Amino acid sequence: MLRAVTFDYWNTLFVDVRGRDRERRRVEILRAELEALGRVVSPTALDDALQTGFDFFDRVWIAEHRTPSCGELVDSILAVLGAHLPEAARERLVSRFELLVLDLPPEPMPGAIYTLPALAERYRLAVVCDTAYSPGSVLREVLERNGMLAYFEYLYFSNEHGMSKPDVRVFQLTLAALDVRAPEAAHVGDIQRTDIAGAQAAGMAAVHFIGANNYDARRSTADLMVRHFDELPAALGGLTCAGC
Repeated sequence: MLRAVTFDYWNTLFVDVRGRDRERRRVEILRAELEALGRVVSPTALDDALQTGFDFFDRVWIAEHRTPSCGELVDSILAVLGAHLPEAARERLVSRFELLVLDLPPEPMPGAIYTLPALAERYRLAVVCDTAYSPGSVLREVLERNGMLAYFEYLYFSNEHGMSKPDVRVFQLTLAALDVRAPEAAHVGDIQRTDIAGAQAAGMAAVHFIGANNYDARRSTADLMVRHFDELPAALGGLTCAGC
């Protein structure tokens, strides 16, 4: 019997319609901090440095099954630029990067706000999120602002535990917090490597959500695939009937 459902955050609970805007804002913030110290850097160099930060993130995320903190990302960007900021300026830069998602937030996935209450009546719900620039403390605030936080009994953010998907310990810790066994749970997410393969390796059912990101759809090993959030109650009910 299915007793619990865990959810990925990005491209599952939220669709990031302002990601490019945040990238541009990071460039502006970084430029202002450097210019305040008398360092003028070309727009191309700033863009390249930010891209290096993303590349650094991906290398660590894939190879080490953890997500670099915002501070690590900022340090990787500054290293490319050969810039040495005073500690106060560095901390200010990290803080502004972390909080930027509150100024330019993602939008709830269509149907999520209306579907979660019904799911919470039937299952124990949790979030399992790999973080990047914005830590769990900030992403909780995004959930709260959208009226979604109360439906989740547990929230796992990678920056708070030092492990990211697909490490099975991520799912095991979440299941332990929910007091359910892996065969009694399903995970909903959009990435084959982390969400689908990770959940299945932990012994859970996996639901591939392709409403915002269908890049992995053709190679998915998920038990089910859904495109719209309002399909989830029936889809999860089917998993229950199948004895997952």
